[in-house]
Amino acid sequence: MASLVDVGCCDCDEVIVRSVQEILALYASRSRANGGAKSKMRNLRDYYNGDVIVPLPELDSDERSAVANLLAQGLDQTAMRIASTSPDIICPAVDAKTKRARENAAIRRKALFGWWEHSRMDLQIAKRARHLIGYSTSVVQLRYNKKAGCPEWFLRDPLTAYPAKLLGVNDLKPRDVIFAYDRSLGWIRDAYPEAARQFDSDSNLSNETEIQMLEYVDAEEQVLIGTRSPASVGAINFLSSEPAKTVTVELERVPNPLGDTPVIYSQRISLDGAQGQFDGILGMYQLQARLMALEVIAVQKGVFPDTWLVGRQGETPQIVNPADGLTGEVGVIRGGDLKDMQMQPGYMTNPAIDRLERAQRLTAGIPQEFGGESTSNIRTGRRGEAVLSATVDFTVQEAQRIIARSLEEENKIAITMAKKFAGGRPQSFYVSNKNAKGPVDYTPNTNFDSTENIVSYSQAGSDVNNLVIGGGQRVGMGTMSKRSFMSIDPFVDDPEFEHDTVIAEQLEQAMLSSLQKQAAEGAIPPADLARIMELVKNNEMELAEAVDTVQKEAQERQATPAPQGAPATQPGLAMPGMGAEAPVAPPEGAPAPMGPPVEELLGAL
Repeated sequence: MASLVDVGCCDCDEVIVRSVQEILALYASRSRANGGAKSKMRNLRDYYNGDVIVPLPELDSDERSAVANLLAQGLDQTAMRIASTSPDIICPAVDAKTKRARENAAIRRKALFGWWEHSRMDLQIAKRARHLIGYSTSVVQLRYNKKAGCPEWFLRDPLTAYPAKLLGVNDLKPRDVIFAYDRSLGWIRDAYPEAARQFDSDSNLSNETEIQMLEYVDAEEQVLIGTRSPASVGAINFLSSEPAKTVTVELERVPNPLGDTPVIYSQRISLDGAQGQFDGILGMYQLQARLMALEVIAVQKGVFPDTWLVGRQGETPQIVNPADGLTGEVGVIRGGDLKDMQMQPGYMTNPAIDRLERAQRLTAGIPQEFGGESTSNIRTGRRGEAVLSATVDFTVQEAQRIIARSLEEENKIAITMAKKFAGGRPQSFYVSNKNAKGPVDYTPNTNFDSTENIVSYSQAGSDVNNLVIGGGQRVGMGTMSKRSFMSIDPFVDDPEFEHDTVIAEQLEQAMLSSLQKQAAEGAIPPADLARIMELVKNNEMELAEAVDTVQKEAQERQATPAPQGAPATQPGLAMPGMGAEAPVAPPEGAPAPMGPPVEELLGAL
């Protein structure tokens, strides 16, 4: 985590200050209230990471899960489809009639794209999509980086976030947020050496000792607190090798000049509380893994059966000499027989496991195509696309709209932050976004005349494959221009350059066809045609440059008279009059050719 010093300073005359005790009490209350939701998140994280233990109390043992992790497959595939297309930014001008307002809107848009690139927004959206689908929440905090001279986006772990009560999915800006996470004592010794002395004043603690950190953020200030023992009942206990008393230290307190909480908390849409897409399959996954573990144990016992010594009636069974196949030792038994007990799994075990897998796929919307398979009742590619679309597209669409709405609010905070911290200082960025490429120079107080912006996906609900196919079909039907399709095509980095290149290639093809036709008809002298071919073949010039060069050479040749009988006046391989020969110069001393008589000119007039 970056130091809170990077957040900045302010000239506020009066701020509302929360004491350390108030923050601790607030965290204790929220940790108790959100204990169930955080427990569900941690449980889903363990299933995603494969850290699930299958308890088998009837066998007095535990096993690791040995079934397909559909949760990880479905979550990753859905999140990657959400992040496969990039959103666009539209900044409306304050006054569309004035040139200055339109220029400021264009500068604001390019600056936002530059800030996104600095924060690697493409990777952040991929991680944000996983949080939104799995945890049903996504938390983003903005800070100002003085060194880079721009706001920065920081994606926070929803497991560590405790926001004030929100009013629904439309309420994205909490009144205040507390982040609770761990840091080692060695990290605190490097960042806050004075505070570190208070943590180990009475004992010699190692650098690996865990310290719980509480980061409080609201519209007035940001406070960082460290505690060496749990801050409240219900919080996570951090155990060290030595008993330690509770030590709470305020590490840093920084005023917030924005007058707004720089945290956006977006939620997945559900009936009431937060509900992840895969919360309903955890019990099915556990039961499937348990049945699979029991079946594997039964199969193992079938490979290595239990051998029993069964005594005959009235006799006491006894093994006189144990058998050893490696040495050829023959076994001897008295009064009984050896019998192998074969253990066979129940005939309904495999169908039950398959039913549980199908129930997971139906509940969480995990089609078999995610794993590179196809169902047996699908015969055509179009039918497969329709099934996959019905399962995935609307989930992707809803998540993209939530992310776009969140980005709009984040952009507003970023613009306000740039004006507060940079003010009248000129800034410069180079933007490589396909819709806003090139350098951008701006002064926040001058060019940022509004915070209004619209973030949208070109076709919400489509991943990169469906976007290209759907766009190509619309271009073919005539309902979309090629230029509009280039602006949304993820494979086109610069639509303007691509548009000009396509036109140039078409004109080059037309020029080549024209040259071929003239050459076939004998309209171009063979020598000029060979000269064009030589320039292009030797990679000296492009076709257009070669034609222009040969044209100038031909004009110069045709404008330079040569003496009567000189080789330059002969047509050579070309037909006479095609322009391959130079004009004949008049003899020395001959009068210059005169124009038509005056009577002829007057008659023509």
